[in-house]
Amino acid sequence: MSASLFRIAALIVAVILLSAPAAADPRPISKAVAERFETNPLASSEVLLEGDVLDRLAWNNDAVAFPGDRPGSLSALYDSRLPAGRIGWPLPEAWTHDDAFTATAIFVIEPEGFQADPFGFFQISWGLWNSETAGLERTGNFSDFATDTFELIEFAWFPNVSPFFGGPYLSPSVFGVADRSHPSYDFLGAFANFGFGSVPVALPLDEPLAAVLEHRPADDVVVVSVHRITERGWRVPLPGAVAVVPLDTLAIRELSVDTVGLMLWHDGFGGEPPSLRATVVFHAILAAAATVAVP
Repeated sequence: MSASLFRIAALIVAVILLSAPAAADPRPISKAVAERFETNPLASSEVLLEGDVLDRLAWNNDAVAFPGDRPGSLSALYDSRLPAGRIGWPLPEAWTHDDAFTATAIFVIEPEGFQADPFGFFQISWGLWNSETAGLERTGNFSDFATDTFELIEFAWFPNVSPFFGGPYLSPSVFGVADRSHPSYDFLGAFANFGFGSVPVALPLDEPLAAVLEHRPADDVVVVSVHRITERGWRVPLPGAVAVVPLDTLAIRELSVDTVGLMLWHDGFGGEPPSLRATVVFHAILAAAATVAVP
C-alpha cells in the first residue's frame, strides 16, 4: 500500500477519534477496534488483563477534556519498579507481517509526580502484540538478559535525559517470532529477532497528544509519529516526532498480532530512584486495518 493511502487511513483514524459523535465517517474502515473509555474497561470481560496491571490502572468518570474528546479516560501508572502488566483489546482478527494496519493512542502525560532518572532508561509504551507469544519480560535482568516479548510492536518514548547519551528519545521497536536458530538466542531471547528506530524529541507534558503507529509491509517499515491536539481540536505534527523502524533488520520477517493496548513494563535493571515514574491519561485507543475505500 502506498504512503498516500496510509495518510488517508491515518486521517480517517483521527476523524473517528476526534469527531463529535454526530459526525459521519466519510470513508469506511474495515476491521477496526476503538476504545474511548466512556465506560469502565476494567469491568469488561472482553478486555485482556495480564500481570499485576490492575494496581497501575484507574478509570476516570471525567468530563470532556479537549475538542473531540468524550467523557471518561483511563489513567496508567508507568513505574519502572512495579511488576509488569498489560491491558489489551482483541483485534477483529489476527494481523500478520503481510498486513497493513494503523494504531492510534490519544493521551496526556501528567506533569504532577513526573520523574525520569537521567541515569535510567525506561519508556512510556503502548502498541500491538500476540497474546500467546508476547511475554512480560521486556528488559531482562541481571541474572538473565533474555527477553520473552515475541511478536510485539511497541510505541515507546524514553523521557530520560542522560549526561552521556542525551535524550529524550522516541524509540519504537518491533519483535518478530522467536529465532531459536540465532547463535545468541539463549542469551538474547526476543532481542535475537528485533528492530528499532530512534529520534531525539521531547514530548510536551499536560497536553493532549495523538500518537500514530503505521505498519507498512509494502515499504518494509513501521512508522511512528506524534501530533499535538490544538484547542480547536486540530491535529498538528510535533516537529521531529517521527521515527522509522526498518523491518529488514529482523532476522526472520514474521509476526502476528491479535491485541492492541497498553504495555506497563518492569525495569529489571533499575531500582531506586525509579528509571521512570509517570501517570499517563489515555482518552482513546484505536487500531484499524489500513483498508480504505477511496472514491
